[in-house]
Amino acid sequence: MKMVVAFINPDKLWEVKKALYELGAPGISVGQVMGIGKSLARMGQPGEGGGIPKFFPKMRLETVVEDGMLAKVLDVLHQVCNTETPGDGKVFVLPVEDAMRVRTNERGEDAIL
Repeated sequence: MKMVVAFINPDKLWEVKKALYELGAPGISVGQVMGIGKSLARMGQPGEGGGIPKFFPKMRLETVVEDGMLAKVLDVLHQVCNTETPGDGKVFVLPVEDAMRVRTNERGEDAIL
């Protein structure tokens, strides 16, 4: 199993949610975050800490998927979120050793399906 952690533009959230649902992703968690990335083109104004990069709003999306679904999830994120401009986001893939559904005590992939 893999955990996909994606930082995306807020205006792409609905499209990503819809695409992942249609793909059959088991579930997602979403939170609002602010961040500074590699695209430092927009700097703060004087009085706002001029010369210091500004924070930009992003959505942090997390999902845990079976290994076989990982490539499809990454393709969806690329297709939906790519605008060919800096700041489109970043995706991280992390290994998941185990998962447990609290209500039923199901383990492993059974817990995420």
